[in-house]
Amino acid sequence: MLNIPLIITFSKKNIYLIIYSLLFRSNSMFYQSRRINFIFKNILIFFLLFTIFRTFFFVFFNSTSENYTFLMLFKALLIGIKFDLRLAVILCFPQIILSVLPYINITNSTLNKNISKIYNYTSIVILLLFYSVDFGHYSYLGRRVDVSVLRFLENPQISAQMIWESYPVLLILILLSFIFFGFKLLFELSYTKLLTNQNIIAIRKKIFIINISGLIILFSLWGTFKQYPLRWSDAFFSNNPFISALGLNPLLYYNDTRRFAKDDYNLERTKQYYPLLSEYFSIKKPDSKEFNYGRPFTRTTHSNQRPNIIIIFLESVGSNRLSALGNPLNVTPNLDHIIENGILFDQFYVPFIGTARSLFTMVTGIPDVARIKTSSRNPRINKQYSIINDFKDYEKHYIMGGSAGWANIRGFLQLNIHDLTITELHDLESPRLDVWGISDHDLFNESHQIFENINKDKPFFAIIQTATNHRPYSIPKDVKEFQIQNLSKKDVNRAGFNSVDQYNAMRLLDHAIGEYFSYAKNSKYFENTIFFLFGDHGTSDPWAEHMPLSDYELLLRSYHVPFIIYGPGLKEKGVIRSDISMLPDLMPTVAGFAGISYHNQTLGHDLMSLKDNQESYALIVDNDRAYPTIGIIGKQYYLTMYHDGTNIKLYDLQSLGSPNDIKGNHPDVTMNYSKLVQALYETSKYMLYHNSELLQP
Repeated sequence: MLNIPLIITFSKKNIYLIIYSLLFRSNSMFYQSRRINFIFKNILIFFLLFTIFRTFFFVFFNSTSENYTFLMLFKALLIGIKFDLRLAVILCFPQIILSVLPYINITNSTLNKNISKIYNYTSIVILLLFYSVDFGHYSYLGRRVDVSVLRFLENPQISAQMIWESYPVLLILILLSFIFFGFKLLFELSYTKLLTNQNIIAIRKKIFIINISGLIILFSLWGTFKQYPLRWSDAFFSNNPFISALGLNPLLYYNDTRRFAKDDYNLERTKQYYPLLSEYFSIKKPDSKEFNYGRPFTRTTHSNQRPNIIIIFLESVGSNRLSALGNPLNVTPNLDHIIENGILFDQFYVPFIGTARSLFTMVTGIPDVARIKTSSRNPRINKQYSIINDFKDYEKHYIMGGSAGWANIRGFLQLNIHDLTITELHDLESPRLDVWGISDHDLFNESHQIFENINKDKPFFAIIQTATNHRPYSIPKDVKEFQIQNLSKKDVNRAGFNSVDQYNAMRLLDHAIGEYFSYAKNSKYFENTIFFLFGDHGTSDPWAEHMPLSDYELLLRSYHVPFIIYGPGLKEKGVIRSDISMLPDLMPTVAGFAGISYHNQTLGHDLMSLKDNQESYALIVDNDRAYPTIGIIGKQYYLTMYHDGTNIKLYDLQSLGSPNDIKGNHPDVTMNYSKLVQALYETSKYMLYHNSELLQP
């Protein structure tokens, strides 16, 4: 019989016990298979090396002045250990290949065994040198090594002299030599064991051993039981820099930053356009050397009762979905009712298509124009300043029905919003609906329960991120008073929907919103709450015939989204504002409604403070084309160009029919728009890397 414990449940504890039994019990099946035993011993030897260095890191850099709890320390160490195990497995991939080769594997081939030894010893040398650089880098700059370390190679002689004069190089080399020979001995013992204990294993047992081994290795690579794998951002669960550094594996972290090796901004261009933007944002003390974009706003209300703030992400909701803006299918009766009693900005745009980018832009006020992945995934720009932190004494919540591990969102939010409580799938009681988590109906219901139980002595700031209005457009069976409508595909296409499923998913989101407000109105928190609802992006679906043709042919339907403000205490109700506005405007506007003092260093305005006839614009970025395109929307015109300033085109959004390039007819407009779009784009790129601290005016 196979020597494995009885599996009753697949709990974390049982899985860890199984792994322990398979790897460490002397009569385990792994000890019967020479090659699998050899592979796992190699993994454990590398893992031991990483554990030693993690211990050294803690001993050398821990300080009694560091402000952290034991639980924070334990969590950081646990995350770091998982990263170390992942790297140990990755480093052993060549050994796995050399072990599984038929006939010429390392048990039969002296050549392959020697190759295996050379690989292991070379790996140890490289790891020792890399960790030494990492320790020196942290000692010098206070952060783990990343791709920016390559800048020291620009002046190797100076860097080498600095190292020689700053560190006990000879003592470090002696210590590294002892560590090298110690681990060389461990590897030699593993090779000795490889050539002994030549047991013959039955084919069924061998298949079972291989499958279990594969599962253990896959689990070690994934690093978690959650939907998304362990990522560098998981180490940034605390604002304490030492705790975050302790949770990282320097080699894996360096590899993550290597994809973002080049700072994607141009200092000269930023300087060139600074005067234009300092005037556009009415910066009182412009500084073209330090690039000051800060504008302080003092508290505008003296009321002791500060309003609660609830921001609702409307997943994949473009403006063409709203019946209030002409959609003929009456898809959004509940949103329409909110608009009738609130404020709608009907010319609101997101700079980029994508939920992760919209989240980053909303939190930071900087358009996420990163050309390589999204900014939340870039560990080099993960630290950002946010107006949300100016909501002093507010209880802060971020609530979503799925996993916050998506796009490194959890780490990004925890690092940049102080005292934030993130509620995600595993914190909720409702059943999972699909890949995106629970249904929006359940999400709103559980969010409502959270708000009901918040300390009434403090206001709260909350963000609810919906997801059901997204492929696969899942519709739960237990939604009361909601019936699926089977319209013809032709009818839904004419209204801008790609399919009947998409049409019903939008109806379901609207129904969930209506249901939420029906019971929220009876709550204690409702009367003192202002709600902000916006579409995180539109979709590239058929032309909605109730919208201008330019909305389809210029792809604006993917950027043009609704922004709705609603609350029982609003002075203005049933108002439709047509000011050109964009997502960076959201947080300054929210702060204005809250009546708090805040510091604005975003590329956005408080939309309620715009002066009469004040020109405002929206930046549009499309990196998905063969050649990246940037654009700017004004009250009447839309200008596009390649990101390098070529291929300029100007369109009149108020003209009927297909839009035509009219830049030849309006040279002044073309010149002014060209300068402004490049100013916003270049400044956005610069600010992604220079927004980690408050910029004083």
